[in-house]
Amino acid sequence: MPIKELFAKKVSRPIEEVIKVDQTDKQIISDEIEEYEATDSIKRHFTDVLERYAETPNKPHEGIAVWVSGFFGSGKSSYAKLLGLSLQNQDILGTGAADRFATRVGDNKIQVLLKKITEQIPTTAVIFDVSTDRGIRSGNQTLTEIMYRLFLRELGYARDLDLAELEITLEGEGKLDAFTKAYQAMFKKDWDREKEKVAFAIAAASQVMNKLDPQR
Repeated sequence: MPIKELFAKKVSRPIEEVIKVDQTDKQIISDEIEEYEATDSIKRHFTDVLERYAETPNKPHEGIAVWVSGFFGSGKSSYAKLLGLSLQNQDILGTGAADRFATRVGDNKIQVLLKKITEQIPTTAVIFDVSTDRGIRSGNQTLTEIMYRLFLRELGYARDLDLAELEITLEGEGKLDAFTKAYQAMFKKDWDREKEKVAFAIAAASQVMNKLDPQR
């Protein structure tokens, strides 16, 4: 029997050398979950985090972060990525990441916790690699600012903080739709695409705002 036939899955398929936290290909993510090996120690760590996360609505506390440490290749990226995907319960080829992960791990407590979280605590996971995300990192930005910009981008707002604040303010006033329509009428372009060209978008937004409210 050829060695390749001893494996449960085809070894001739493309296999990622390392886990990339910003990988978005659904099939690759599905393979990562299905082939994840959760040791007893890893299961305990997942359980500890999920328990604290699940209890927070009823027991508010000031804890805001989890620090994952370990030597190179110890699985930090896999742990953090699968935690984020599971908390958000991102759809992976028709099945929620939480269900896929809980089934793969095979731990009843983790299954119960993830079910509770997905039902009671809607979560948005912003997963990124601060060392490689060139589209968001520039100059001497603090980690907090980088995270905030990525969060804004995840929610569909502009990556520029001033433009994002404008969008959020207009949305709160119920005027964002009118703004985007006025922009389309004035420049014959889509605001959601053009707002990433920050230098031009700021000037264009000013013109649109003046048209909507000449007295301001």
